[in-house]
Amino acid sequence: MKNFNIITFVTAIFVFTGCSDFLNPEPRAKYTEMDAWKSVENTYLYINGFYKPIYEYGPYGIKYAKVSLTDGFSDILRYSTNVMGGSGGDVNKVVYTGNISPSTNLLSDYDYEYNRIRRINEFLYGLKTYVKYDEKMVALMEAQARFFRAYLHFMLVRGHGSIVIRDYIDGPKEAYKARSSENECWDFIEKDLDFAAENLPDEWDKDNFGRITKGAVYGFKSRAMLYAQRWDKAAEAAQKVIDKEGTLYGLLPDYADVFNQSDLCKETVLGYRFHGQLTHSVTFDKLYSPKGDFASDNTEPKCLAVPTQEMIDSYYMADGSKFDWSNPEHAANPYKNREPRFYASILYNGAPWKGRTIEAFVGGKDGYKEFGIENYPNATTTGYYIRKLLNEKVEDMTKKGATAWSEVRYAEVLLNQAEALNELGKANEALSPLNKVRQRAKLPNVTETNQANLRQIIREERKIELAFEGQRYWDLRRWRIALDVLGGKRMHGMKITKNTDNTFTYQVVDCDGKNRFFEERYYQFPIPLSEIQNNPLCKQIDKW
Repeated sequence: MKNFNIITFVTAIFVFTGCSDFLNPEPRAKYTEMDAWKSVENTYLYINGFYKPIYEYGPYGIKYAKVSLTDGFSDILRYSTNVMGGSGGDVNKVVYTGNISPSTNLLSDYDYEYNRIRRINEFLYGLKTYVKYDEKMVALMEAQARFFRAYLHFMLVRGHGSIVIRDYIDGPKEAYKARSSENECWDFIEKDLDFAAENLPDEWDKDNFGRITKGAVYGFKSRAMLYAQRWDKAAEAAQKVIDKEGTLYGLLPDYADVFNQSDLCKETVLGYRFHGQLTHSVTFDKLYSPKGDFASDNTEPKCLAVPTQEMIDSYYMADGSKFDWSNPEHAANPYKNREPRFYASILYNGAPWKGRTIEAFVGGKDGYKEFGIENYPNATTTGYYIRKLLNEKVEDMTKKGATAWSEVRYAEVLLNQAEALNELGKANEALSPLNKVRQRAKLPNVTETNQANLRQIIREERKIELAFEGQRYWDLRRWRIALDVLGGKRMHGMKITKNTDNTFTYQVVDCDGKNRFFEERYYQFPIPLSEIQNNPLCKQIDKW
């Protein structure tokens, strides 16, 4: 009888809110195939391993180009490394040259996702074939597995469009399979998500706290259906979560508090908990904290990714007006009187941080360096650092963190519904969820009801609210505007000079030095060459 490893993330986990211990069966390193079905505890050890991708694809994992922040592929964040390899160098290779082909694609995790899908299908087969549990228990287990099968298929469709659906264990005669249409792929994902939502509870008991809930599924579905352009389904799924506002979900009063939680909070719809021995897979604070947080002789790669001026200029003024460099008052002090999300997300010259003041000017403790001069500048190349996702209390940069990760926040669900309703021609209805997000940021309500104008407002709101959370690059692709925003464009930074009278001169500079690269066919990534070679029925995506 064959043996297989079962990943036991027993000390972690995962979704929803509250603070309780998770299932804690007797730990074992290996199981035989039949051992997995001998008890509920053993079967749940199998299920626990399915949860890992929730955080792997977020900022505390390293699934693409071995970096945490995929917004570095977009217009709002740039990696400063100027040499091929890790620490963001490979990100810039994609940004400036494309470097995407059937044999190379750093923005695809194809083999990993299909390997995990196969594991889930093996589990579902065993669950139907071997277990003697009651029907409700089986349905709960199946629902969790099918959620993650949908999640992984979503990741594949998000990148490639039309893919091969794997919905059962493939035998030797079934390994060859053609790609399904993109619409059929969305049908499959939606079906699995609907099954999961129907069979999962709103809340688990305290001994099972952290497992996927009904609301988590609907929150994720609201995102998936935006990609599918099934606006009615996206709006309906979001409403299922919104119906629980005040009881299960809601916005935290302070935006900054969302990103420094030691455990999940009411704004978490789908998330991942770290506690016990489980920590982030990267030393996030070490990689992204400002230069002045380190000893001067520390030469390890750091300060890897920094916000662009395009991101900075997107943040509203405190009164809700747009920042404008042609406004003398704005230009004289560009970081004054900005909206709360700016101060919660950005470390700028003069920002208070860890009991000191950020010095992002040339020659300052956190000082600016021009991109392209050094392989590892280890300083900002745009005049800014991220603040969001960093833990200001961290002193030992060598330790991996345990800050909880919210993959789907309630704020996103509200924005998902606003976008879907507007695309359905229901602009008046879209204003309610949109303005809930803006009200938390102390911004005036939007009253615009022209669909095209409101579309742009919602997209800007999404860029600001979800900045650095890994949505921007994929949003640009699904909106089909990545070519306009990225193709042949350059991003900018701020070179700040400190004057003898302690005032500052601000100079907007090109932080790229060369044009960025994006082409039309990147809206659907190619199927990997290995799949084409091993599966004759799978034909390549058009244009590849």
